[in-house]
Amino acid sequence: MEVKERILEQASQMFLRFGIRSITMDEIAESLGMSKRTLYEHFSNKEELLTECIEFQYRENLKLRDDIEKAFGDDPLEIFHQHFRQVIIIINSIHPSYISDLQKYYGHIWRKHIKSKQEENIAFTTEQIERGKAQGIFRQDVDADILSRAVHMAMQLMGSPDIFPETRYSRTEVFRQVTLNFIRGMATAEGMAMVDEKFKA
Repeated sequence: MEVKERILEQASQMFLRFGIRSITMDEIAESLGMSKRTLYEHFSNKEELLTECIEFQYRENLKLRDDIEKAFGDDPLEIFHQHFRQVIIIINSIHPSYISDLQKYYGHIWRKHIKSKQEENIAFTTEQIERGKAQGIFRQDVDADILSRAVHMAMQLMGSPDIFPETRYSRTEVFRQVTLNFIRGMATAEGMAMVDEKFKA
């Protein structure tokens, strides 16, 4: 593994696990067993490192998405199920302040490197819904584009401490409730039985 990729992998894990503001460049260098000079040879400052970490995470997520599609490309419900499982894992491992730090203190990075990718993610969700409609899993009257946009907006709201404060709501449970009701709401009678079987606790 190249030095830069090793830095991105480690720094990404640290930002996600401990939050962005609490992690320093010194701590990242120390965790990698390298000098600060070596770290700064690859990244001039923390903001640049964070930006590239986000792009690194996105590439990794795309690889995972591609793997899921290759394995379950003809089964949109299983694709949703696999993504559901992966997001639960991520939610349980990410620090509560990660998203709020990103939005509050690095808003320009959030807008450029996360919100800008929203259309691609919406298109992917829309495609899976259309596949489900063709297979009789989802109702024909469902507008795939509208519901895709609605659920992605709901996903953004789930990270808002004003709407779902950590002291009152479990992030995992909020995600589970939103996701399952989104999928069940689209389902035909036949699809509903499949959803309940696949997503049962």
